[in-house]
Amino acid sequence: MSSDRDAPLIDCPPGRMNAFHVDLDALDHNVDEIRRMVGPKVLIFAALKANAYGFGVVEIAHAVLKSGADGLAVVDLRDTVLLRNAGIDAPIHLFGGILITAEVARYISDFDLMPTILRIEDATAVSQAATKSIRVFIKVEVGLERFGIAVEDVQAFAKIVRSMPNIELYGLSTHLHVPRRDASEVAPYLQRQFQRFEDAVRQVESDGELVPVKMAASSGSLSMTGTMNLNAVDPGHLLFGLRPGGPEVERLDIRPVMASLKSELVHIHVVQRTEYMDLAPFPVRRGMRIGVLPIGVVDGMLSLHSGSVLVNECRCPVLDVSLEHTRIDLTGANALVGDEIVIIGRQGEDTIDITDVLAHHKLRIPASVPLAVHHTVPRVYIRDSR
Repeated sequence: MSSDRDAPLIDCPPGRMNAFHVDLDALDHNVDEIRRMVGPKVLIFAALKANAYGFGVVEIAHAVLKSGADGLAVVDLRDTVLLRNAGIDAPIHLFGGILITAEVARYISDFDLMPTILRIEDATAVSQAATKSIRVFIKVEVGLERFGIAVEDVQAFAKIVRSMPNIELYGLSTHLHVPRRDASEVAPYLQRQFQRFEDAVRQVESDGELVPVKMAASSGSLSMTGTMNLNAVDPGHLLFGLRPGGPEVERLDIRPVMASLKSELVHIHVVQRTEYMDLAPFPVRRGMRIGVLPIGVVDGMLSLHSGSVLVNECRCPVLDVSLEHTRIDLTGANALVGDEIVIIGRQGEDTIDITDVLAHHKLRIPASVPLAVHHTVPRVYIRDSR
């Protein structure tokens, strides 16, 4: 009879040498900077949407809570299960964006979540599934035109929600819309949104029953002013050192959490052809040195390069991105197989950053870069003190 000890070991072979380096010291700094701005009494719910903006929801959740965040906020119900199974017992706010069915409501109850209520049906499902009092948020629409109850309707809506068993109206929230316009044009528009949210809060609390959490600030509004936060904020972009793109009246000292995206040179090919030059997969010339990297479409490379990469402090043009490889022009670079390739990050005195990638692809949303790094690329979490 054989035992588990007799079974052959299953080796985990090495993967392609690509790595997405995540700077947790920068994350700590950004949480501290947001805390400095909003003050010690304002709750910080770290918005970890979209797998924490691509940085890895479980690891980032542990880090931001250790750095001083008071709670977490996500959209995907599956993320909440991952977080609870990872031993995280902090408050988790479930943003709007998921239909609250009876099954979803059971998860909300079982995993102690704080859902966003957008319909009476949502509240009914939560109330019926709850085995204890569930804290809920009502989202108020003031300008983003996405989710939320109209200011004019919120008082009556809140009254119905409060009347249901096993439900506690814990928070009112909104997402302030900050367009990519001049600050002088945006400021009165932002102020009007904030005033409407304050009106909604006053209406809901007019019967004397206070709402514990009033959360209005977004990364965009925090970049404009630190005064529109009431007693809670839910920053996303700013946590990761990503500028949301609107006007920045309040220039926060935030640092990029995306430290680098790196690969390695796995092959060097010298062009020998003299015929059919015009039918080559990209423009070539005899004697041209082509480097091959083990990163491609499957890894998100189409959206991740700036048109060139760094090889031994030399900028080398990207020639082509295929399914699992990328070819670069090594002509003029002193390079050997096995050399480090920096796609995003610093090498020597030169740096390729997220803004370079955005400019090359004519994109506007900084978060689109870390989000483009597919799960095939390992996240490597680094600290200077490690």
